[in-house]
Amino acid sequence: MMLRIAPELNEVKDIVSVGVRNKWLVVLLGVFGVNYKGRAVSELSCGERLLIIKPDRCVLIHNSGGVNPINWMREGSSINAKLNDEVLKIKVLNINPREELVLIIKKVSAVFTNDFSSAGELRVIGSEADMARRIYENPSIISKNFRPVSLEEQTKYGFIDVLGCEEKDYVIVECKRYKAGLSGVQQLRRYVEKFKKARGINNVKGVLAAPSITRNALKMLNDWGFSFKRVEPPMHLIGERMVQEKLSKFLHENETKN
Repeated sequence: MMLRIAPELNEVKDIVSVGVRNKWLVVLLGVFGVNYKGRAVSELSCGERLLIIKPDRCVLIHNSGGVNPINWMREGSSINAKLNDEVLKIKVLNINPREELVLIIKKVSAVFTNDFSSAGELRVIGSEADMARRIYENPSIISKNFRPVSLEEQTKYGFIDVLGCEEKDYVIVECKRYKAGLSGVQQLRRYVEKFKKARGINNVKGVLAAPSITRNALKMLNDWGFSFKRVEPPMHLIGERMVQEKLSKFLHENETKN
């Protein structure tokens, strides 16, 4: 690991070069401009920005706000750092399609690089598919008589999250991971009506499963003879803790040094 606060530009060049060569994570906070040619042509004047170079040589440039980078280069980029006339230039190049990104760095507040290859993967759990699977494996969530038949039943109008039966009736369950609104009720109604028409039957119930539902959506649901079941996504987010542990350790070590 290498961390430098307010380093000289020649030191930054060496740290970036070592990080790229070893396929480490490189994070740089500094004042720099950005010139880009490729998908379009753009030029950013000097300003304080954040540069991130990932181990796969994907490059991201962020301003002080917003989620998305203001510029980026895809993985597999060629990255070279050179110091000329007291200005550090980092050139990022892709061949096919040809793209070129040049960072003109005049000042660096901090630069950090470290092995990031062993970081744990982040798995997102709690999607509507996970909700449907939970209902399929625990049918009593819907009712004591509910019997699931299939998951993501394909129709030409879309996928039914859970198809089942309850005594002599078919049951279509539509899952929403957030508060259900009018669009969710309308979607459920379309599936029920199309299923009735395709099978030539009328004994089809509709159930909207979600953590909560808006008042007007619940009224519409009741008006159409459907029902609501309060169901939470199994888990909103699970992350392997290795990344967080590394970050915590890094912050602790630097607090101790300071």
